[in-house]
Amino acid sequence: MSERIPIGVLLAGTRHDYLHMARPLLRSLEATHHFTVDVVTGGTELPLRDVKVLLAASDHAMQPGQADELTDFVRGGGGLVLLHGTLAAWTEGGELSELAGWAPSGPGPLTELVIRPDPAHSLTSRLGAELKVHDELYFSEGPPVDASVLLRASWRFTEQVVAYERRVGDGRFVHLGLGHDASTYELESFQKLVQRALMFAAGRAVAPPVGVGLIGYGAIAQAHAASISATPGLTLAGICDVSEERRQTAARDWSVRTHARAEEMLDDPEVALVVVGTPPSIHADSVMAALRAGKHVVCEKPFALTVEEVDRMIDAAVARDRVLTVFQSRRWDPDYLALRDVVRSGRIGETFYMESFIGGHDHPCDFWHSHEPISGGTIYDWGSHYFDWILQLMPDPVRTVSANAHKRVWHDVTNSDQVRVDLTFAGGAQASFLQSDIAAARKPKWYVLGTQGAVVGEWQAEPVPADFPARVKVFRAAGGGSHEEVLALAPRDDHGFYRNLADHLGWDEPLAVTPQEARRTVAVMEAATLSIARGGAQIEVEI
Repeated sequence: MSERIPIGVLLAGTRHDYLHMARPLLRSLEATHHFTVDVVTGGTELPLRDVKVLLAASDHAMQPGQADELTDFVRGGGGLVLLHGTLAAWTEGGELSELAGWAPSGPGPLTELVIRPDPAHSLTSRLGAELKVHDELYFSEGPPVDASVLLRASWRFTEQVVAYERRVGDGRFVHLGLGHDASTYELESFQKLVQRALMFAAGRAVAPPVGVGLIGYGAIAQAHAASISATPGLTLAGICDVSEERRQTAARDWSVRTHARAEEMLDDPEVALVVVGTPPSIHADSVMAALRAGKHVVCEKPFALTVEEVDRMIDAAVARDRVLTVFQSRRWDPDYLALRDVVRSGRIGETFYMESFIGGHDHPCDFWHSHEPISGGTIYDWGSHYFDWILQLMPDPVRTVSANAHKRVWHDVTNSDQVRVDLTFAGGAQASFLQSDIAAARKPKWYVLGTQGAVVGEWQAEPVPADFPARVKVFRAAGGGSHEEVLALAPRDDHGFYRNLADHLGWDEPLAVTPQEARRTVAVMEAATLSIARGGAQIEVEI
């Protein structure tokens, strides 16, 4: 969205300090490029002048004439979004009956509520199956018949409407009956819902589903297809593969049009976004072809084998105003998320040292992943995920890279049997990555030291699949020893990457994996490859 939406925000309460509670929400609104925010507090003045949408959280009754003023504002094309008990306070005398068509009662006691978003509505389709909030619930028989319900909750075995929207004249009215407790305003899902409601109330058109085509239908492409098909706002529109057998499998699996040549699929107007699943050595060629055809692009990891290839792709995407991102799907792994949250919370102080490991003693796979001219080498395999993790956890610029490789056991493949990469950062922090197919004893997946504690990710079984989450332990310094805590892991969000992509395309929400972030990962791996070629020399970089 190129132009900011001017919104007025009314935060006024006698029982609730809405300004204090809503500060995280206001910060999130002002941080986006969607809104220009004008906040009014401490009274009942309606900031309707020169605004497109009014967002209100108030427990004051309306003043004479304000209901007519609001009704005229919305009927003339404005938007109105009400939070928490505002609708209940403003409909006590029936003043907003034309706008709301509904008068809630209550509220109930403050408690944990399980909120169910409507999966079919554009405002709530990708918020997840349920949200848990500590809040109040306002009760009613139900919203007006012309309204669309956004959120529901079960209350003592009855179905209660928590939020709804309806058209009034040329404008839109939205009621979101949450916002009593400060914790609600801190929830990312609530902030996202309010932002969408404001854009929706401003008349933002709902984007149609985006057709997605896959280039390459190997093993990982089946997971791509499943996630795309499960994500509202995306639809699988085509699959391309040079193998007739794989094309037949794709047609059986998904009943979509298949293509033997990428050019055929890129000419299809129903395909607006392309997922590049070719081998890494030709990622750049496939991405560039898709961008030239005017498509948005998801590139499998690794993004490319060289920074020069990455820069060409980024420049082409910018020049054509196309979305370009990289499938760093491991950012949604529950053990990594637990580790990330501990590090970012400051619980272990300043992070200054990290070791990471993947491997065992087993023959490498016999696919192209183990053939260095195509894969880029051992560093580009799991390193694409591990360096992405490291750079997310240690955001200072990388200053030096050094690496060593061993070729001792598996001579029938061209990848190294083992690689170790060491990084130093501008602030003095250090990180290392070890991938080994000749490790008879495993090291922890992660070993992270901070100035006040540590985090260790322990592999949970022997042997363990690489996909199996680690047991994450937090150690806090305590009287010469340490206090140990094992973290509970949330279920894995298998569709998190594509849901974020759909949110970006549909609502212009921030992209989870930017091409600039993926560029840093490639720059580290390219520098490590150069270090190996130079006998383990330390490479000075600015990454």
